Formats: sequence, C-alpha cells, structure tokens
Amino acid sequence: MKRVIAILDLPPRRAVPTVRESVEAAAERWNVELHWIRRPLQPCHPFWQKMFVCGDVAKRFGPSHVLQIDNDMVIRSDCPSPFELAEPGQFAMVAERQCAQNRIDNGGWQKTAHEIWAKRCRLNPAPTCMHPNGGLYLYDTETFARMFERIIQYLIVTFGANDQATDESLIINQLWNDHPETIAFLPPDFNVSMLQTPEWATNPVMQSFVYHFIGPSKPHLDRCRWQRSNPPELPFPENRQSIELINEWKDDPPASYDIGSIFRPDLAANLMAVYPKLFVSGTWSDELTVY
Repeated sequence: MKRVIAILDLPPRRAVPTVRESVEAAAERWNVELHWIRRPLQPCHPFWQKMFVCGDVAKRFGPSHVLQIDNDMVIRSDCPSPFELAEPGQFAMVAERQCAQNRIDNGGWQKTAHEIWAKRCRLNPAPTCMHPNGGLYLYDTETFARMFERIIQYLIVTFGANDQATDESLIINQLWNDHPETIAFLPPDFNVSMLQTPEWATNPVMQSFVYHFIGPSKPHLDRCRWQRSNPPELPFPENRQSIELINEWKDDPPASYDIGSIFRPDLAANLMAVYPKLFVSGTWSDELTVY
C-alpha cells in the first residue's frame, strides 16, 4: 500500500512557498508520494472538495494510506512521520479543541454543528469532544472509500451547504455512525491551530511539529521558519536578556540562575534550550503578561 500526502491547492488561495517547501521536504524525508491537487475535483465548495480526495488518490495511486492536509499547514523539518502513528484501518485526526477557551460542553459551537449536520444527513450526531481540526486526516482508501462516497451523496440533499464546520462535522458524524471503532487521535503537535495559539503564530520559530494557519492567523504564515538549525534556534529569538547571558556564559554557564519575577516565559525557555542542565528559578509575577 502506497503512502501519499494529498493536498488540495486550489485558487484563489494557493500554497505559499513556506508550505510547499516544508511539505516537499517531509515527503522526501518520510519516503512517500506527494500529490498536489491544483484543479477542482468537482464544481463545489472547497469543504466538499475534500470528500473527493480519497477517490482521486485511489484512482491515481491505487490502494493508499493517505495523509490529507490543507494548503495552509507548515511541517517542521524534524517532524516524525504520522504514518508511523496510525495503521491502515484507522481514521486518525487531531482534536479541534486545543485551549481551555474552546468549550466542548453543551454551550460549545461543535455540539450545534454536529446536530445540524446530523439532522440534514439523518444520522446520529458524534459527541462534541470528537470534533476534529479538519486540516489533517489520515486514512486508507480501501477502508474508507465507501464512507466518503456516502458523504458525497449528501451534497445534493443539503444543496451544497458549507456552514457549521462542513467537512469536519460531515466526516466525524459519518465515522461515528459507520466506523466508531476506527477513530484515532494523533497528538496535537501534528495539527496545532494558530488561531488557538496566537502567541506561537506571531513567533517565527516553530514550537511544535505541524502548524495550521487558520483564518486570522494566515498573515503570519510567510514568516514561519520550518527548518530546524543545529544547534536549534532560540524559542524566542528576540529576547535580548537571554542573548546577553548566552554571550556572557558561552560554554560555561552557572549551575543555577534565578531570573526574578517572571512576566513571560521567553527568558527561561531560551536559557533551558541552550543549557539543558541549567537549573532556572523565578517567581511568577501577578502582572504576568498574556498575549
């Protein structure tokens, strides 16, 4: 079974060079096929286009294990292969909820989205906590081709509606009804929502494996540095105090260092990145700055 990275790359929002370069490097590193889909598979909204990717990959490559990702995602150069984390026969995703402010109780928007799409498609709604971040789906074409075909049938009866997190709600509801035992969740590092981690979006140094630049976070995509250096870049390269200390200590740091009041984690993170054995202490300030 071939391993394939498949990306819908349709106008007017084509993948920027940062995305293309990082994905091409990942495909080579993981020894997998890379399939850029640059023409619409069907005359419908991009959310619905995602449902046709499975069939397109099967037609071009035969039975395949597919990593389907959006074209606004950046893969860091040391990211391990997600193909090794989920077997064919599983449908792997990353949870949409990635911060405490994103509710998954009855007041959360995900519950409403699942129920609306379940009613439209005459299905049982998936639990709210199951809602995925739709930028990444990992599945095999043999197990899930029929499921995608069933979802495509809803295109007509729902008049191509594209609200309420269309692809995410359609897929998780159908999985919950057809293949609940196949649902698997990858670590959040493989699809980090920049909408939910704005302080990471504005920092050009990637703090995790895969970034997903959703909505308002997209302007920061071009600055994202996906290539890891050796030694690694400082997590917060603009923190002057840490740079001054590193230049002063060079290869001979003290055994411990107290940074006093902590307003942001930048200084401590940089020092521990360069000196893993350094004992860093400090006191969280009541005036902690949160962005």
